[in-house]
Amino acid sequence: MNRRHVLGLTTLLVFAAACQDIDQAVGPTDVAPGPSLSVQQQNDRVAPGRILVRLADGADATSVGQAHGAAFGRTIANGRVAVFNGAAGNERAMAARMRGDDRVVFAEPDYLRQPTTIDPKMWAFYNPGGLSVSYRRGRNKGDPVPSMISVDDADMDNVEGYAAGGSSVSIASIDTGVQFDHPEFGAATIVAGWDHYSNDADPSDEDDHGTHTTGTMVGDNVGVAGVAGAAANVTVHVYRVCGGNGCPTSAIVNAIYDATDAGVVAMNLSLGGGSLSQSESDAIAYATANDALVIVSAGNDGVSSVSCPACDPNSMSVAASNWMDEPAYYTNYGSGLDITAPGGELYSNTSSESGIWSSVRGSGYAYFQGTSMAAPQVTGTAAIVASVTGLRGAALRARLQSTTDDLGPGGLDTQFGHGRLNSYRAVTGGTLNEGEPPPPPPPPPPPPPPPPPPAGFAASFAFSCSGTACNFDASGSTGDITSYTWSGAFTASGVTASYDFGGAGNFDVTLTVGDGTGSHSVTDTVSCRVRGKRARCK
Repeated sequence: MNRRHVLGLTTLLVFAAACQDIDQAVGPTDVAPGPSLSVQQQNDRVAPGRILVRLADGADATSVGQAHGAAFGRTIANGRVAVFNGAAGNERAMAARMRGDDRVVFAEPDYLRQPTTIDPKMWAFYNPGGLSVSYRRGRNKGDPVPSMISVDDADMDNVEGYAAGGSSVSIASIDTGVQFDHPEFGAATIVAGWDHYSNDADPSDEDDHGTHTTGTMVGDNVGVAGVAGAAANVTVHVYRVCGGNGCPTSAIVNAIYDATDAGVVAMNLSLGGGSLSQSESDAIAYATANDALVIVSAGNDGVSSVSCPACDPNSMSVAASNWMDEPAYYTNYGSGLDITAPGGELYSNTSSESGIWSSVRGSGYAYFQGTSMAAPQVTGTAAIVASVTGLRGAALRARLQSTTDDLGPGGLDTQFGHGRLNSYRAVTGGTLNEGEPPPPPPPPPPPPPPPPPPAGFAASFAFSCSGTACNFDASGSTGDITSYTWSGAFTASGVTASYDFGGAGNFDVTLTVGDGTGSHSVTDTVSCRVRGKRARCK
């Protein structure tokens, strides 16, 4: 009988039992390139070592690069612009030199953009501090604390590094599978590897766990900004290894070999439990020898030793932190710990926003917590770093571990390992406070509330749900109403309406009533959460 592992998450929320890659432009008439812009703001952030160049007709990209100490990498803009890679930190000077070459029409650094909004659900990426929930916490769950207020910068600085995409890379999800058609995976290429649990070609998710961890790695910013997201050209090879009876070692081992042979730079294993087997250790050694990082959750037992296969010295074990930059109450720790990343911290009487927000089956979203949520933060960052820098294997691992925020005693320690993951530092190889621009400004204030309805005229509705199917009733609206219009998550008309949301998530529903001369609207949110293996709305 195969040894079986259970997920290192146990997600502490919904998963309690067991888991789981310069042509001449053609087409429409081209437009002449604009003039070379020789003036840039010195505080603009740029992708390390990368220069974008429009070459004159007939120019050879390789020889131009060699003349300026840069390597031609690829083309963008339908073949119109060449991407060169040179020394990090020398981007502006290199672009200026290249602009003096008659074979160059223009040259400029590859500037980094960043999202302009701050989503409170994504505190692991950008944490301005001040987010608060009331709860009781402590490693023994017995310490009364009136509230948990997030600490400024208790995040991975992923907002600062999010736009730093580069060459194509592959990573792997070794988990419960993935919902392949989830709208969150539009930019990433999700490839069906194999279902090693059922031994067939369809590794679709039969739980939520694998879809959640994959969203954390490569979510396309539809409902969750994945760590790699749309910034990097990432292919995710999906291997299902977990099912109703847990995660057999045989399935895990097969998936590690498959992922390594597929050429991934990193693979995510949000699973664990029991002792390490030799076959697992051999598989991890094979991956390591072929420059593939095996990133594994440390476990959720709250004990001073990491679970296996995170315990293998060749794997990269990941503990979980909360939004106060402390070890989460459930996380394993100890001498086998390598790195920490946000994993969330939920209690029955806390706000769900202190968990990790990501995709789930049914094209929905949910908050989970666990070291299973922390590990994919590291795997997604590994994808960005490998894409931008070309680092692989031991060099990639060293970059991730040497650029953390050191939260515990100086250097490697048993509480945080090398420290809490910092995506910006990992991508740039520098420190966030050296020449970094200030964080993005806060979002604009919300618009003023709509004016009150005319006296005696107001929209109002109630709803009730069975599972994810909900009935809406606007009979409580007042006034001489001639029309009832439903919008938001669905569209309908009439005093009553019904809709099946089909999965987890928060869905806004708006009722607009009219009397022929004016209208009034009211909005409420239907919250659908996973309970056991099914979503229920209320």
